[in-house]
Amino acid sequence: MRFARALFGRTARRRWIHLILGGALAMPYVLVGSVLVGSVLGGNDVFTDISLQLASFAVGLPLAAVTALFPLTRPMSVAAVRALCTVDSGALADGPPRSRAARGRTAVWFTLHLGLGGVLSGATLALPPFAVTLIALPFYTGLRDASLELPQVLRHTWALALAPVAGALMLAALAGCAALASGLLA
Repeated sequence: MRFARALFGRTARRRWIHLILGGALAMPYVLVGSVLVGSVLGGNDVFTDISLQLASFAVGLPLAAVTALFPLTRPMSVAAVRALCTVDSGALADGPPRSRAARGRTAVWFTLHLGLGGVLSGATLALPPFAVTLIALPFYTGLRDASLELPQVLRHTWALALAPVAGALMLAALAGCAALASGLLA
């Protein structure tokens, strides 16, 4: 019961929302990164090629770190942490960072929040539909006949029987990754 609460309880859900917020905040930086990567590499496949998407993400995160040096970033981040992460309010600094070290910590934490949030937001969007498809696959023949471009291994009877287990494990792994990442940030 404690394990389920750690993955799906109120605190875990609120912290997951905090990660999703980080992913939403990361999107403009990744978009700028995709423009830069697309123009340097001259490719039109920035939004379909996974390696170019990762390169766009890698270019966007340092841009986020630079903007984290602006005075309003820290109060915004602190407000979000207080509202969503159930962190003792005495452990958080108020106001804009005054010292160079405080600005550096703010930049690192903000970039980490956006980086982890971006990855987990993407996983939150991509994994559940695939996991639910795997769970339903043995029970709904229309999915097997549809042109979903499922992996060939799912044509085997043994794989079809294990598909619901794999789907449930994917959902549990996603929740575990979110709990670990949000616990790290908290």
